[in-house]
Parts: sequence; structure tokens; C-alpha cells
Amino acid sequence: MKKKTNNVQVATKKDIQMLRNDFKKSEKSLRGEILKVEGKVEVLQEGQEDIKATLDRLQNTLDGFVGRVDNLTAENEVGANQTRDLRVQVDDHEERISRLE
Repeated sequence: MKKKTNNVQVATKKDIQMLRNDFKKSEKSLRGEILKVEGKVEVLQEGQEDIKATLDRLQNTLDGFVGRVDNLTAENEVGANQTRDLRVQVDDHEERISRLE
């Protein structure tokens, strides 16, 4: 059987101080990265608000356009009906004029 050996080394004050320094450097680096990410998120949120405002203006413009198209469609239907009625009257007049002649 193999003997288990414990190669446990005791940490010195210097080792602990180095770990603290490494931890502080890592913490500063992480905080810097977090600030960068937060800045990017703010820029994205501002861009998103601009896009929403643009979409609202576009939707309002399209609503007005659709309303005008609906009005034109209704006017065209009325005009087509009036044209049909006039065509019937004209055809009737031609027939009546032919009879009179």
C-alpha cells in the first residue's frame, strides 16, 4: 500500500498579500467591465426610445394615409354607382330620341 503524504504548505503573509492584491486587481477590472456594459446598455435604451418614437410617427402617418385611401375608395364606389345610373339614363335618352326621329 502506498502511504499518503500530505504536501501541505503553509501560506505566508506574503502569499496572502499577493492574493489580496490579485483580488483587488480582479475586482477593479470587473468593475470597469461592468461600467462599460452599463454604458452600452444605456446607449441601447436610448436607441430603443428613438426607434419607438420613429415608429409612433410612422404609424400616425400611415393612419392618416389609410384614412385618405378609405375616403377615396368610398368616393370611387359612389362615383361608379353614379356613372352607372347616368349610363342607364343616356342609353334611355338615345332610345327615346331614336323613337322621336
